Amino acid sequence: MSDATPHPSHGFFRELFESVFRLPETRHSDPDAPESIGLCRQILRKKPFLRQMYQDYYQYFVREHQAVSHLSGACLEIGSGGGFLKDILPNVLTSDVCPDPGLDRVVHSEKLDFPDESLRAIFLLNVLHHLPDPEAFFNEANRCLVRGGRLVMIEPYRSWWSRVFYRFLHHEPFDDQAPAWTVEGQGRLHRANIAVPWIIFWRDRQRFESLWPALRIRSLERHTVFKYLISGGVSWRALLPGGAYPVVHALDDLLSKCPRVFSIFQTIVIEKQ
Repeated sequence: MSDATPHPSHGFFRELFESVFRLPETRHSDPDAPESIGLCRQILRKKPFLRQMYQDYYQYFVREHQAVSHLSGACLEIGSGGGFLKDILPNVLTSDVCPDPGLDRVVHSEKLDFPDESLRAIFLLNVLHHLPDPEAFFNEANRCLVRGGRLVMIEPYRSWWSRVFYRFLHHEPFDDQAPAWTVEGQGRLHRANIAVPWIIFWRDRQRFESLWPALRIRSLERHTVFKYLISGGVSWRALLPGGAYPVVHALDDLLSKCPRVFSIFQTIVIEKQ
């Protein structure tokens, strides 16, 4: 049975989990509405465990930002939502498809409003698997990045554990048998296939490399095991207080040494040649 046609019990477990752990303020909110960006920002402020996880993820961006610091051009985050990357990298332009007072501009991935070779870095955190047309985005990234510039994405990864987590407990679709990279559906967040980053960079890597020979994959670093689930994301209650984060983080680092079994996220670094 394909993941596109989940067993009825999958929906039962997901509904049971959400009924117990769903944050009250998100029960009736529309994640695709522009005001959801502000709500996400508020939730990140009041959830210490989740905020620490974001800070760790942003360190991947800091590392690659430093690697291209000698290049000219702007740095852009796509799909910033309620995140706080600008607190850590103040010169990064933040963006989303919806206007928000906390963001610098509105940007659509399939048509970036930037001149050719004008960006030295593009950052995405949990965004690629929501894009309706990844090929159009990679065309635009290839056009806008300067030589030596980097595209850095933190996205879901398909492992044994992540298949269990994404199929049974996560609300977004997971179809690792999808023949195409495109994502169906409507809305900023409702449109998704969590498996798309794995499909592009693992199953279909040769196709990616043939389509964009100038976009060289520098690294695919797999990580995160339990801390995302424990954080509750921006929709669920955290399962542990913020003080437990260092212990969970250390456990994640240990289990991530077996990434094909445990890792549920990956950091993808691509360099424009």
